[in-house]
Amino acid sequence: MLEQHEVAAYLLQRRLVSRRSVVAGRLRIADASSRNRNIRVSGAPGESYLLKQGLAADSAHTLANEAALYRRLRDAPWTPRLHAYDARRGLLVLEWIEDGADLLARPASPRLARALGRALASLHAIAPDGEELRRDAPWILALHRPPLEALRYLSAASVELVKLLQRDAPLTDALDELREGWRCEALVHRDVKRANCVAHGGRVALVDWEMAGWGDPAWDVGSVLGERHEASVERAFWDAYARARRLSATDAVQQAFWGAYVRARRLRDSDAASLLDRSRRFAGARILQTAFESTQEVGDLDDEVVRDVGAARELLLGGAG
Repeated sequence: MLEQHEVAAYLLQRRLVSRRSVVAGRLRIADASSRNRNIRVSGAPGESYLLKQGLAADSAHTLANEAALYRRLRDAPWTPRLHAYDARRGLLVLEWIEDGADLLARPASPRLARALGRALASLHAIAPDGEELRRDAPWILALHRPPLEALRYLSAASVELVKLLQRDAPLTDALDELREGWRCEALVHRDVKRANCVAHGGRVALVDWEMAGWGDPAWDVGSVLGERHEASVERAFWDAYARARRLSATDAVQQAFWGAYVRARRLRDSDAASLLDRSRRFAGARILQTAFESTQEVGDLDDEVVRDVGAARELLLGGAG
């Protein structure tokens, strides 16, 4: 594990910062950890980096996967640049996007939604080839069938949520159908959320590629639409599309995202309708995933989690059941 006091020497050795920046005291090194051990470095122009080190048991594998994706997408304008991957230390050195801010910190706008739609469309234009990347379905689609050894690691609230799902046969059938029908059609990010979308100069860059692989574009699209869910807006959005095969104006941001995505991928109406129907169901699964993650360190299910499960159910079943 690279410690914070070792960072300047590490980057100097790899000629990623100048000795002048270090001697002049221009180099700023700060902890920026979240799920991973992250260190932000800023110095002279061109010397802004994010050093990312894994903490979890499987971090070596996920960081290697992320490095492979950054190398593959090195010419894409919607990803940060990979400057170095140190497999021995389990360390990525990534471009820190100057003046960027994730979409949690920026107010939602149609302009940024269109930029995200175009970025995902470019990603989903990459068809599977010989590169060995993950192909498995998202784990949330099997939440109601946890392996016995996993139960010992779940909080009491998480166990209660699993039991709630298991008592709802139509809902578990819908999850099973999505898992069994998982298709590997394109390169997908698999963890699209506002925290992983960095706005800069009117564009949006996608970060945190450790979960990426071959999969269904509808999962990424559903993740975008599902994260913005509010029950009343969500119902209006999907109901309007079902009635008129166009998006409701109740949410201009969703409308802008979807319109830009469809245009960039040049989808026919029938293909767009099929994709949006799968995206609706995956949006429900993504809402369910967020609800489950919020239970992992608490003892009881709260009302907000129960409401989220209800919203997820509506999207997964499409008004049936």
